[in-house]
Amino acid sequence: MAKAISTAKMRVFIEAGTECDTLSEYDALTWVRVGQLLDVGEFGAQYQEVTYTTIDDGVVHRLKGALDNGTFSITVARNPEDEGQGDVLAGLDSYENVNIKVELNDKPAGASAKPTRFCFPAKIFSYKNQFGDANQVTKAVINVGIDGFIIEGPRATGA
Repeated sequence: MAKAISTAKMRVFIEAGTECDTLSEYDALTWVRVGQLLDVGEFGAQYQEVTYTTIDDGVVHRLKGALDNGTFSITVARNPEDEGQGDVLAGLDSYENVNIKVELNDKPAGASAKPTRFCFPAKIFSYKNQFGDANQVTKAVINVGIDGFIIEGPRATGA
C-alpha cells in the first residue's frame, strides 16, 4: 500500500523550452532547480464547462469543453542571484515557452531511481515581489501558465 508523502523536499525545475512530447524526452533535458521554494500552488486538468438551456424542457444541459491545465503560483524566498530564479526572470521577459518539472519527495532507493515528476511546457506570466512585516522573508510569487499537456512520470526504481 502506498503511503502519504510530505511536500517537504519537493523540488521545482525550469528548462529553456526544448519542445518535448514524451516523458523520456523531458527526462533527458538539463534542468535548473528553482531555489528557495516556499510554496507550490495547485495545478492539474480541468475541462471548461459548456452549458445551454433548451426552451422545450427548460433544463440547463452541460457538456465538457476544452481542456485547461490552468495556471498556478510558485512562491520563493526572493533571490534573483539563484540560477533557477534567474531563469524564471528570463522566461518572464520571453514570449516563448519554458519547461517546468515538479518533483515529489518520493524517490525510491537506488542510483538510477526517479521520483514522481510532472513535466509541462509553460509561460511565466509574473514574478511579483511580496513584502510582509518585519518578521517576514521577502518573497517572490511566480505565476505560471501551463501551455500544453502535463506528463506525469511515476516514481521508478530504475533498472
